[in-house]
Amino acid sequence: MIINATKQVLSDVLKIEAEDGPVFFIRYCYLSEISPESILPGAFFEENMEQELLDAALAFAAENSAASFLARCEQCRFLLEKKLLKKGHSKTAIKMSLDYLEESGLLSDYRFSLSWLSGHVISKPQGYNRLYMELLSRGIKPNTAKTALEEFFNNFDENELFLRALQKAKKENKSGEKLKKYLFDSGFSGRFLKQIDEDFTDGMDI
Repeated sequence: MIINATKQVLSDVLKIEAEDGPVFFIRYCYLSEISPESILPGAFFEENMEQELLDAALAFAAENSAASFLARCEQCRFLLEKKLLKKGHSKTAIKMSLDYLEESGLLSDYRFSLSWLSGHVISKPQGYNRLYMELLSRGIKPNTAKTALEEFFNNFDENELFLRALQKAKKENKSGEKLKKYLFDSGFSGRFLKQIDEDFTDGMDI
């Protein structure tokens, strides 16, 4: 590849026009062997170095696609990777771009977890155990999920979620063992199920 022209777009982003026609963008962090200073008009890059430039260009393209998703709402890495794969980006380009976005703070599984928890419980009152499993199913690491849940429940009473779930079960005419199973499946621990035995089955309207 012979470089025909370059243009500095950002402090770490370069627009490159190759002699044979292609125009692409790279971010310097996606380069490993090539120094940014060597990318000048007239520079020639042999096969391996040419591939590194093309890989960097593909990573930047994946980054832009990821950024468009992040502009709409918080994303987790696992699901964002799936979206990028559907758009046709390669696994290598996706990894490079998501590593960069995480390092720059634009992509955060912890921040996604807090956002997801706050939105999810509005329509689905669930307990700690179910919420934890839901986060894991979205590719959130156990430690991140636990930290996010701890932060979430510092500001949100699980008892309130339990009462809302109980009211929902009432509307669905659940009682007895079916009620317990529903609440257990909704992620509420034994102390809540014990509360049903002690408080809600003794003449209390549920």
